[in-house]
Amino acid sequence: MDPQQRRKLILDRSAAIFARKGVSATTIREIADAVGVHSGALYHYFPSKEAIVTEIMREYILDLSSRCEDVLARRLAPVERLVALAEIALETNEQYDGATSIWRREGDYMRERVVEADMTATADLMEIAWREAIAEGVDLGEFRTDIDQRVFQELIYDAVWHASRWFRPTPENTLADLARTIITVFVSGMRNPAASATGDLGT
Repeated sequence: MDPQQRRKLILDRSAAIFARKGVSATTIREIADAVGVHSGALYHYFPSKEAIVTEIMREYILDLSSRCEDVLARRLAPVERLVALAEIALETNEQYDGATSIWRREGDYMRERVVEADMTATADLMEIAWREAIAEGVDLGEFRTDIDQRVFQELIYDAVWHASRWFRPTPENTLADLARTIITVFVSGMRNPAASATGDLGT
């Protein structure tokens, strides 16, 4: 196994163990056993357990932010932008299930790793994209003004963030389908009654 493959194996196995047991309860020896190497060999790839956690988080954040930038570059209307953002969030959470499970389990600890890795601005990109899409929808008269935008954003965010706990995509019910369903449900409540609607999402 070449070094890059070994490194990826360490990250994958570590993420699975961290998600199951928690970071503090996991030992370097457990990770080494899962990878099939001696404990000392891990230090050729990562200087500490915290460095492994940081790299797991870094890969997830960089991929999610890259997908977010791609969505923003498409200059979609607010509602369709929310659908696209929900879809990439669901896809990334599915692909990086270990990272998202760790984050849900140890949010404060993971945020500390984000700050230490100087990735706060990158990590905040997705949140800003959600906020701006909602604000633009309000400014355009598509969304109601009597519902707090921050509350609306947090409700959608939680629905998307926790979906990977229970949703299992199939050819008949894909992540894209779930993204549209989530946004349809929330936008129906947020829709300005005075705005004309021409479909499920009013787009």
